[in-house]
Order: sequence, then C-alpha cells, then structure tokens
Amino acid sequence: MGDAVRTTNLMYEITLAANPAYALPALDFRGVPTGIDVTRVVRTGVLPQINTGIAGKVAGTGQVGAGLVTPPMECFVAALRALAAEAPHLPPIAG
Repeated sequence: MGDAVRTTNLMYEITLAANPAYALPALDFRGVPTGIDVTRVVRTGVLPQINTGIAGKVAGTGQVGAGLVTPPMECFVAALRALAAEAPHLPPIAG
C-alpha cells in the first residue's frame, strides 16, 4: 500500500489534473492523476508508471499476465523536441 501511495503522489507531479470520476479512498478521495505532461516529465525526471495486463489468447480465459513498467526517458525528450519544433515562433515580450 505504501508503494502505491508513493507512486501515485509522484504521478501528480507529472500530470495536469486529478480526475474526480476515479477517487482514491487512500488519498482522501482525491482523483487519480490524469494527463501526463511531457514538459513535467522531462523537467522533473519522474517517469510515468504503467500498469500492464495481458489477456489470454482464447476468449474467456482471463488475464494471463500483469506488471508495472516505466517507459524510457528518451520517449519524452523526443516528444518535447518535436513539440518545440512545431511551436509557432513568437516575438519576444517587450518590457
């Protein structure tokens, strides 16, 4: 339980909002972290944790595997570079 709370709190650091539709009793019914922000991931170095599940090949056999993974940081660095390349170039702010 402690690891789940620590990881969830880390995910709030890299997401844009808390979704109240999925409230977490262990966190005083705060909504789940939602909307990963690539800039926050790169700035903080915190990678999102992905909860995986693998369904059985034959329908109705259920789940045959599960795990927790984190994607490589390079995915987020590359995404941020691509976003920066596409961003409109604005004139500097005066003053």
